[in-house]
Formats: sequence, structure tokens, C-alpha cells
Amino acid sequence: MHTIPFIVHFIQVHEYWANLLLFLGVFWEGEIMLIISGILVHQGALHLESTIAISLGAAFMKTVLGYLIGVWTARRFPNSKFLRYIERRILLLLPKFKERPFWSIFISKFIYGVNNATLVFAGYMKANFRIYVRAEVISTIIWLAGFIWLGYFFSYAAFSISHDVRKVVILILAFITCFILLQRFISFLYDLVEFEDKE
Repeated sequence: MHTIPFIVHFIQVHEYWANLLLFLGVFWEGEIMLIISGILVHQGALHLESTIAISLGAAFMKTVLGYLIGVWTARRFPNSKFLRYIERRILLLLPKFKERPFWSIFISKFIYGVNNATLVFAGYMKANFRIYVRAEVISTIIWLAGFIWLGYFFSYAAFSISHDVRKVVILILAFITCFILLQRFISFLYDLVEFEDKE
């Protein structure tokens, strides 16, 4: 049981690096980093307020940067094969993107592995920036709160079942794995429904 207090103390002592890693993790990927953050908040290694502030900062920076990359790429490389690939992928998953950009951008936040491409695609398509920002802000707040809470819940549930460090780590990894599989399964079902609707 000495391992958990050691990890908590180590993270608290290296708070700057922990916050930097949190920022980069949310900026690059998001979901798993937020779940881990929720676990660390539950254990007292991270402060909830600073975790939320840093995560929001990273998510909003990614929102603006993704859009600007899309706009820049459309200007510099209008016939880019990469953008054509993103366009096909996004329109397959979100076929009503042009008609309903708000809901397409909003929903993309909750489809695993799609949001980053959607941010760039929105800039490429020159989606209305105000609609884009509104959709991203609302979905980001819900997404962030949900995943931090999920990590907190996983940590609470694991420690309710056992206080053995190895068992707790195995339980948390099992929870995260099950969640990722469930999320991918839901994304697969969503793809299937959208594909059938298009036919």
C-alpha cells in the first residue's frame, strides 16, 4: 500500500511536469489522459480546479489550431490528397456536416478518433467560425467533465473492491480497456447506421 502514497507524493513534488504532461496529453489525444487525470484527482495527486483549467486550455487551443490548420492547408494545398481523405472519412461518418455543422462538430467530440480530423476539416470547409466555436465549447465542457468523472469513478470503484495496489491497477486498466472497447463498438454502430442511411 506504500506505492499509491509514493506516486501521489511524486506527482505533487513534480507538479509542473505533471501539468505539462496533462496539457500535452489532452491536446494530442484527450480521453485516456482525462480518465487518468480523474483517477489522480481522486487520489489527491492533482487538484480538480487546476486539472479542469489546464484541460480546458489544451482543448480550446487544439480547437483554434485545428481550424487554422484546415484553413491554411485549404489555401496552400487545395487539392491535397490528405484533405480529400479526411473529407471522405468525415462525410462518411457525418454526412450532414455541410447542412448541420453545429451538430456534426458537436457529435464528433464523442466519436473516438474522429474529432481531430473534424477540427481540420471544419477549417478546410470554412465552416462558420462562430458556429464551430459554439459547438466545440459546449461539447468540450461536457466531454471533459464526463471523462474526468469517469476516471474518478474508476478509481473509487477499484479501491472499493480492493486495497491491494496490484489488484487496483489491474482493475483500473480493465475498466479503461472495457470503456475503450465499448466506445469503439458504439462508434462502429454509429458508422453502420450512417452508412445504411446514406444507401
